[in-house]
This record gives sequence, structure tokens and C-alpha cells, in this order.
Amino acid sequence: MLSRSDIYRQAIRYFDSIQAESASKLMDRRKKLYLAVPEIEAIDNEISMVGIKTAQAAMKSPDEAKEAAIALKERLDGLNVKKRELMAKAGFPRDYLKPVYKCDKCRDTGFIDGRQCSCFTQKIVEMAYDGSNMREITKYENFDSFNINFYSENQMAGENMSPRENMQRILAVCLEFTKNFSKKTCNLMFYGPSGLGKTFLCSCIARELLDKGYTVLYATSPQLFKAIEKERFSRTDENEDRRTINDDIQAVDLLIIDDLGTELNTSFTSSELFDILNTRLIASKPVIISTNLLFEEIQERYSERITSRIMGDYKPLKFYGEDIRIMKSFGGFIK
Repeated sequence: MLSRSDIYRQAIRYFDSIQAESASKLMDRRKKLYLAVPEIEAIDNEISMVGIKTAQAAMKSPDEAKEAAIALKERLDGLNVKKRELMAKAGFPRDYLKPVYKCDKCRDTGFIDGRQCSCFTQKIVEMAYDGSNMREITKYENFDSFNINFYSENQMAGENMSPRENMQRILAVCLEFTKNFSKKTCNLMFYGPSGLGKTFLCSCIARELLDKGYTVLYATSPQLFKAIEKERFSRTDENEDRRTINDDIQAVDLLIIDDLGTELNTSFTSSELFDILNTRLIASKPVIISTNLLFEEIQERYSERITSRIMGDYKPLKFYGEDIRIMKSFGGFIK
């Protein structure tokens, strides 16, 4: 596992690379524009000269500088108007030469006024967990792409509402969770058989919160405890990289533990799980747990102090219905 300082350096290099990539793309767009409308290149050159002349004017006497600055501003405004007209006539959008950032807040530098932007913190978290790149995953798994029609309107035996009605209720809870996240938010537990959308909805919530500038750590249960164990037993210098994975787990705004119950059931994982749940509960930092286990199976697998935390402090949301993965594979669709 990489040390914390190695991860930090890799994150710095990552942000350097996306800035370079953005600048390269902007240069390519500029070249394309100049080829299509050569007059715009001449205008840009003149705009640059206006900036130089404005700086020179500022070095003159105050009265002359003021008059020169007014005249230069009028010239600059005129050049920009002409440039926009030429671009529009050639079919180029007005913002064609505007840089495109992955994060508009820090403009892909990773820092705002010398402090880490949330996107930089998020990148460090993802790199620490073998690159579980939430932003890439959530491009396709988000509330906009969620399809309620995969859930049947037919009543299921033993349930008081149809799978579709149940999912509409769960979806409403998830939307409310993201809407009021800045306030004291409850913990959620998604449970039920595999293939019913539990992980998908975790991604939906993550996407919504990442877009709002919150930090999210998503990890499967085996992945999470393997990372903690590796760090715990591979540290050779206690004074090196004092910030640990457990610090990240407790620092992120939202922790998502997927597939709880698939990790090795040892005294180590049990102790770490209780510590994670208990510490975040005390700090009022929400956790979402996704599991295929039923309540009875959770009680059988985990200690009383873990089950009491889950049963008492998490809002349970039961998933049921037909396996969506199988339906998609065979072209199934419920109207």
C-alpha cells in the first residue's frame, strides 16, 4: 500500500495533469477557431497589446493614465464585441474559448486560498482505496438514470406493497437524504437480495453529494477492512505519515459500506466495524450500509454491540422484487 505522502504526491501530479490537459484542449480549440476565422487571431493579438498599453498608461501621470485607461477600455470592449460577432457568424458558441474545469471551485488546482478543495480531499480518499473513482462510476449511476419501471407493480406475497411502490418510497428517502444532508442526517441501511439496486442507489446518493462539494468514501466491506489491515500491519515508522486510513474514514462527510457481511468475520474486522460505526455516530457523521443479510442474519453474524448500533441508529430500507441484472441481461422490462 502506498504511504500517505506518496498518495499526496500522486494527487498533486493528478491535478497538474488535468490542468495541462485542459490547457492543451483549450489551445486546440483556439487553433481551430483561428483556422476557421483568421481575423479573430488578429483581434486576440490586439487585445493582448491593449493590456500592455493599459499597464504602460498606469505608469504615467494620474490624469493621463485615467484618460488613457478609459480610451483603452472602450477599444477593448469594441474588440470583444467584434470577436463575439465573428464567432457567432462562424457557428462557434460564445463560451468556446472558456476553459472547461472538472471542478469550477478551484479551477482544477486542488486548492482554494491555500486550503485543500473538497475535490482534492476526495481524490486522496479514492486513491487510498485502490482508486474507487466515484465520479467515474456515478457518470452512469445517478438519480437521472434510475428507472423505476424495472420494479413490478404486482403485489408480492408477504409484503404490504408492490416492489414499485416500495422502491418509490425508498427513492423518496434517498432524495430527502441528499436534499437535507447539511443538517443532521440519519444513517441508512439498504438490505435485501442482490440485484435489486442497492449499490446503484448508493452511487446515486454519492453523485448528488459529490456535485454539492461533499466528500464521499465508498468501499465494499472486504475492500475497506483489507485496506485498514494492510495499513495497520505494514507500518514500520510510527512517525511517518501520521494521518491514517481511519482518519479518512472518520473525516469524510459520507461513508458508504457496500456488501456488509462479505468480509472475513474475524475479531479484527468486528472490532474495526464497531469503532467505525460508533465513532461516526458520536460525531453525527452519516453512514450508509448495504447488505444482502436479513436482520436475523446480522444478529447471528455480529456482536450485540454492533447489531444494537445498526438496529437502533439506522433507518432500515428493505429491497425486494425481481433481479434487475437478470432482467437487463435478457431484455426484461416491466411496464
